[in-house]
Amino acid sequence: MPSGSLDITYRVVFAVGVSGVGWWLGGAFGLLMGAPLVGWLIAPVVYDGAAFGFHTARWLALHPLQGNYYAYRGNAIDVLEDDEGFRWVRVSDVRRTLKDLPKDATLQHIEPERTEFDEAGKRLAMRTDALLQWLGKAHTAEHIRFKVWVERAIHNPSLAVRREVEKKAIRQPVI
Repeated sequence: MPSGSLDITYRVVFAVGVSGVGWWLGGAFGLLMGAPLVGWLIAPVVYDGAAFGFHTARWLALHPLQGNYYAYRGNAIDVLEDDEGFRWVRVSDVRRTLKDLPKDATLQHIEPERTEFDEAGKRLAMRTDALLQWLGKAHTAEHIRFKVWVERAIHNPSLAVRREVEKKAIRQPVI
């Protein structure tokens, strides 16, 4: 039974009232006799407060991560987004899933505009549309499943966001 704020208020007021009456009538013995009723009144308030605290702490801890974790069959894939709304995947993460992915130098030679190394120059990232184009040439079942997952989970949502931004830009008046 979910407790509302009025229900909580009444429970606390009655619990304090029972404790006061018990103290007035019998001192410590009166408090001891009223303790089961006070416990019955206060328990839902304490449980609701603990549950609210748990859910709030969990939300605060996980809110920055929401929507930023991608995993395909247990392999985490680091997805980056640039200023224009395109999403990029780390090639090393994709290579854990697709063992026959070409080497970094080959990928950079094939797609020079849609592949980039990070600031340290160690990890290659590839734009999802280039990855999908490469996966479109593959014919194994695992490649096709991975291509469908990349389309649904990574590429299409970013494509929808970019289209929405373009629509807003077109609708805005030019000054």
